[in-house]
Amino acid sequence: MIITIDGPAGTGKSTVAKLLAEKLGFVYLDTGAMYRAVTLYFLDNNINFDDEELIKSKMDEINITFNKTGTLLNNVDVSKEIRSDRVNKNVSQVSALKAVRDKLTSLQRKCAVNTSLVCEGRDMGSVVFPNAEHKFFLSASVDVRAKRRYDEELQKGMQPDFDEIKKSIQNRDNIDSNRDIAPLKKAEDTIEIDTSFLGIQDVLELLADYVEGKDVI
Repeated sequence: MIITIDGPAGTGKSTVAKLLAEKLGFVYLDTGAMYRAVTLYFLDNNINFDDEELIKSKMDEINITFNKTGTLLNNVDVSKEIRSDRVNKNVSQVSALKAVRDKLTSLQRKCAVNTSLVCEGRDMGSVVFPNAEHKFFLSASVDVRAKRRYDEELQKGMQPDFDEIKKSIQNRDNIDSNRDIAPLKKAEDTIEIDTSFLGIQDVLELLADYVEGKDVI
């Protein structure tokens, strides 16, 4: 069984997807981490995002895997590095590149062979797994999503700027929704859930009820 969870940044996709996979005994596929790992590789190797031929050739040098501790890029744990500000600022641009999406879409589909997955991203239900048994799209207001990111950074001992975070989220939404290749959008047969005023456990139970065929009010 394939379950897809799409939506913009800050809606709780990653957290809910991971918890849902654990609850159902499925494999959790963190596609966002895959795009972040590619972005980190490009930044570390000074690869020009406009050089399509170079990017296409470099994709064969990138190996992304997961273990219990996190994301591995060419066998090096980069779980912390892929969440850095420089990756945050560039991941949408890298995600829009055809060579990158072609490569990672292929890898994601291979992960689904003979495996039950919970996948989260921006085009999981619309492009990567259009025939998924269950499709969800999480949404939330920009202010709510910015506050969540702000609180996360505060907890990490950082000194975040709410307005800058909100601006960054709006910019990423714009890029993700308007790119030519696999833009962020709801699949026609998806179930949308506004998480603005729902806790993680509330969203988790709601998704689980849909998957398990329970009556949802």
